[in-house]
Amino acid sequence: MENKLIPPDPFVEKYTPKGKNGLALDIGTGNGNSAFFLAREGFKVDAIDINKNAIESLKERSKEFKLELNAAVQDVRQFSFDKKYDVILAIQSLVFMKKSEFETIISKIKESLNSGGVAMISSFTTSDASYLQFAQKREPVEENTFYSEGSKQYWNFLEKDELKNYFPNEEFKILAYEEFLKEDNPHEGTPYPHQHGIARIAVELIK
Repeated sequence: MENKLIPPDPFVEKYTPKGKNGLALDIGTGNGNSAFFLAREGFKVDAIDINKNAIESLKERSKEFKLELNAAVQDVRQFSFDKKYDVILAIQSLVFMKKSEFETIISKIKESLNSGGVAMISSFTTSDASYLQFAQKREPVEENTFYSEGSKQYWNFLEKDELKNYFPNEEFKILAYEEFLKEDNPHEGTPYPHQHGIARIAVELIK
């Protein structure tokens, strides 16, 4: 069965600068739909993910679609951030880390944007069903951060307006910000319907 290019998240498509060739970074690229979209838009794309299988699949699909990507197995916490980017994506890829690590990555994203560059970030909030479960059963290891023995990873949750407050108005133009609940169907590890609380932002560096 022939692979087909799947459109990216509409949020990414809407706020990606049009007609602007440059460098883009997709953190936690997953299936690579956003990375392929950025490549089609003319960006040179660095795509990273901690999942080796995801990166191997991305490399194979990039050959089939004849799109050049610099794809690498990489934990963002060890990523060098040694380039300046015109677009940086972190869509639901900074959830599984401690609050302090999340804040460090947000700072590095801000420092790695070119003037006029756009960052798009989304993560879970304290309205998420998982937060409510963690808070009832576990002590946080850091503010709104819990460790799951089952998944062997941290879960970090954002307070209301917290994501927006990382981007001061004197440096960034907020293109979009929203918090919402999203229904999720049963899947492996969570065999019941549940709601995710999500905050997402698109910002442009104006300084």
